[in-house]
Amino acid sequence: MKSISIVAMVCVVLFCGQLLAQELTRDDFRDAEWKMKSLLWQEQQNKGEQLDVLDQTDFDVRYWELEVDVTDIGGQSITGRVKMTSESAINGLTGIDYNYDSAMNVDSVKMGGQTVSYTHNGDILHITLNQTYDMGQQFTTEVFYGGHPPGGGFGSFTWDTHGGQPIISTLSEPEGAREWWPCKDMPHDKADSADVYIITPDNLTGTSNGVLVGEVDNGNGTKTYHWQISYPITTYLICMSISNYQSFTDWYVNANNDSMPVTNYVYPEHYNNAVEDLSITPGAIAVFAGLFGEYPFLKEKYGHSIFPWGGAMEHQCNTSYGSGLINGQHSYDWILVHELSHQWFGDMITCDIWPDIWMNEGFASYCEALWTEQLQGYSAYVNYMRFNNGVSDPSGPIYDPNPLFDGNTVYSKGAWVVHMLRGVMGDEAFFEGFYAYANHPDHKYGTITTREFQAIMEQYYGADLAFFFDEWVWGMNRPKYTYSWMKEDIGGGQYEIFLHINQTQTSPAPEVFTMPIRIYPEINGQDTVITVWDDSRQDDFRFIVNGDPTQFRFDRYYWILRDATVASYGLNIVTTDVPDGYVGESYNATVEARGGTAPYEFTLQTGSLPPGLDLSSSTGEITGTPNTTGDYSFTIRCTDSTNATDDQDYQVSITYFNDVNEGSSVPKDFALIGNYPNPFNNSTIISFRLGQPGNIDLKVYNIRGQMVAALYVGFLPAGQHSLVWDAETAPSGIYFYKLTAGDRSATRKMSLVK
Repeated sequence: MKSISIVAMVCVVLFCGQLLAQELTRDDFRDAEWKMKSLLWQEQQNKGEQLDVLDQTDFDVRYWELEVDVTDIGGQSITGRVKMTSESAINGLTGIDYNYDSAMNVDSVKMGGQTVSYTHNGDILHITLNQTYDMGQQFTTEVFYGGHPPGGGFGSFTWDTHGGQPIISTLSEPEGAREWWPCKDMPHDKADSADVYIITPDNLTGTSNGVLVGEVDNGNGTKTYHWQISYPITTYLICMSISNYQSFTDWYVNANNDSMPVTNYVYPEHYNNAVEDLSITPGAIAVFAGLFGEYPFLKEKYGHSIFPWGGAMEHQCNTSYGSGLINGQHSYDWILVHELSHQWFGDMITCDIWPDIWMNEGFASYCEALWTEQLQGYSAYVNYMRFNNGVSDPSGPIYDPNPLFDGNTVYSKGAWVVHMLRGVMGDEAFFEGFYAYANHPDHKYGTITTREFQAIMEQYYGADLAFFFDEWVWGMNRPKYTYSWMKEDIGGGQYEIFLHINQTQTSPAPEVFTMPIRIYPEINGQDTVITVWDDSRQDDFRFIVNGDPTQFRFDRYYWILRDATVASYGLNIVTTDVPDGYVGESYNATVEARGGTAPYEFTLQTGSLPPGLDLSSSTGEITGTPNTTGDYSFTIRCTDSTNATDDQDYQVSITYFNDVNEGSSVPKDFALIGNYPNPFNNSTIISFRLGQPGNIDLKVYNIRGQMVAALYVGFLPAGQHSLVWDAETAPSGIYFYKLTAGDRSATRKMSLVK
């Protein structure tokens, strides 16, 4: 254990030394941060292998009162007192377990002023309660303790100097709080409030979370700083920083003209540079407040306390900010906004368990790009995602990765997952969903799991997002696309574009990534955006455009974390499905091919056509009159004159018409044929057939059953009809269209992808 701590401290010194010698890159920052957290995490896991797994679900922490005396700077030891008020979550509770490092000491434990028994074995402090407590009953324990904090990771508790002055600081994420105070050290149990008392030499200042409500000169060369925390807070976010700080305060003023102090505690030797570098903070708070809702700790403060580590840590209301980041040139504004965004995602809403850590770090990394977009525009946002949130494979899964805090996966790929979710949902639904998430009554000032976040976003997407989360959060790596395209002049100034997409990624990546892909044909110097829904290993798409497309760009604005290469367009069957049919009714469908070298030959490769239908080998037409109901699967092969081949699978259902009695007002031969295209972008054509005249209505509903459009209500003659749904103002998602005639109705599903 001692050797690990020594190595950790050496790493800190080396990293900070490199920082002074050269500019810190984003890769440096994320690499150092995730390694620091992973090192501490691994230390705790190694200890845990020798211990029983704690079950701390039997009590709920309601309040912490923490007092720490750091005046023994020469001996690098602390004394402290922890008062915890908790509520029993079970009947018959007689004892509780704290997390508390074996290197530290316990002097006594009291309840109601009376000593109670305890044991401190390994890293577990077990307290025998003074009576039996049933569910809902509250109790308070008080632990008196001390020792030399081991300072795991890159410094859960560190003693250092700057300019000959001491700097004492904490950084407890993920499970380092137990190394300097007895606690329930897990993210999901937040105390409703807390008080922190720091006893320091009287020439030093002690900072923590919340609001400074007291500064007392003890008359013995020491001072006590009292910080009061009125918002819920998880254990690892409670912090202390102690040094000969010089402070200054800026002010954040919100839209309601409410003001909040932004107080920064900095080293005197870099005061002027700190005033410059940290000056962007109020404006950055306003940016995120506009996107996610008001700064979550408005009644307290925000600010920074400088500490010796090379990175930063998002302690609630009081970010610990590396001294090497201060140079007066705004070199590390992106780190400042990363930590600031954690006040919403990480502090206000905290990952419920550590495997969900991407919801802290991936979100904050994505917020760097959002901040860039607000300041510099959309192009800068895209470039930030491409060049500053780059991902290398292997990557993922981002849920419970190994190592747990991997920078490439948790930070960078986590940011890409949020970016891609925006692309799938569309801006309106995404930002509405994100705002709702940040202000959700079940999670605000609480915790969240990935699946709970998914459920919230599904409400605003209007459809299931399991396909996305399963492949990107629980899956690995990225899709690798090979695409090809050709165009065909169909007259009247119109061209038909044929697009073939082949996914070539290999295990451990998913075999297929289901994603909307935006493609951009350039016509007359202007881009036309078309979105296709790619959900197969190989997919073919066709669409008609007005004008001659001279260029073709695939996912031009990088809405997908992918590799993509273009190839020459080869032989492809471009008819991806054929219609269902009815017994006794004439059937006609054509399987078409493009590319390769004509003439083509079409053959039935596997399966069988519905009885009564035949395939023309020269034209690809399927014709005849079906005579037997059933579901039929078959594969058709196209062979060109060079013997190149392409296969396409089809499924066809043959059913009977449901006729009605003579004289009924309900149309006979009622059929809802379908919509084309599907999925579609902005508009689609819905076709249906009426065997006789009658009153009908055709309406469109979202996934929640709310009607979003009434396309037709009234009388129509017999025959086949087509109506257009213009969905330009509707968000992306799954919709249902329902045709009703008398007591007959039919419903089908369609996908709007923008």
